[in-house]
Amino acid sequence: MAGDRTHSTTPAKIARHQLALFESISEADLERIIPLSTIETQHYCEQKAQFERAETPDDESLPERLIRAQEQHNELVETTGTTSGEYTLADAWDDIQSEDVSLLYPPLAHELVNMVLIGRPTFLRFVDGRPVQLTLVRGVTKDRYLEELFPNEQFLLWCHGNLLDRIGFDVSDLSIRYLKYSQSKFNAVEVSRAQLLLAGEDGDDVAIKLNEKSPIHPNIRQHPLAYERDTERGKQLRAYAAFWRDGGEPSGANHWKKCVSCRFNTECDLALAQGEVRR
Repeated sequence: MAGDRTHSTTPAKIARHQLALFESISEADLERIIPLSTIETQHYCEQKAQFERAETPDDESLPERLIRAQEQHNELVETTGTTSGEYTLADAWDDIQSEDVSLLYPPLAHELVNMVLIGRPTFLRFVDGRPVQLTLVRGVTKDRYLEELFPNEQFLLWCHGNLLDRIGFDVSDLSIRYLKYSQSKFNAVEVSRAQLLLAGEDGDDVAIKLNEKSPIHPNIRQHPLAYERDTERGKQLRAYAAFWRDGGEPSGANHWKKCVSCRFNTECDLALAQGEVRR
């Protein structure tokens, strides 16, 4: 939990501010919009982020695992249920204020030092106008990755929780988690079902163990974390966002194993050789 510190901002005031912020964003603001998914990449390696930002993604330039991940993401969205085109952002905020509601990929934004941070968690549940569950979902290429939540994944998950905190929500009851599934054994129905089971974890008919890394399906693991305010991670978030907006001299990965699997390895002047570390 995030402790007993709460915000005094009402959900109605937050809703008005969020709607006004999204309404005010124009094409002229594109350079200062920072998606949290981009910051996750930078947390891994700033030089890699530079390459990815300059890249024009297509089926020829992207590795197969990323193309497969996008295809599986689209299938999961379709299976879980697409939102009606008539269901607007204003409708979503009305529901947040009035009832227990679960939202898929809700857009959230916060202005920070001439930047707009935008996050879209996979799944977000509100009860009585307060966020209580935030879930990110990711497919992994190796089964052993199911069992571990890596630092860049922890950071991205924390950033989404922090976004709700910065917006002004009471996050004292917020739980944040990753659902990880194996790309090679992907089943959209099972991943969607796992997501919905977790959403109903406080119901009478569902019993789910919430121990870290507990399986809710043979090919799915959940990694719950407690959201806590963290000054150092906050500084890290601002630094990465500023770097993405303004550029500068990037830092490379700090361990050679991070370079081995990077698809930009052969082009990178900062790539580490086997056995090297960067202090």
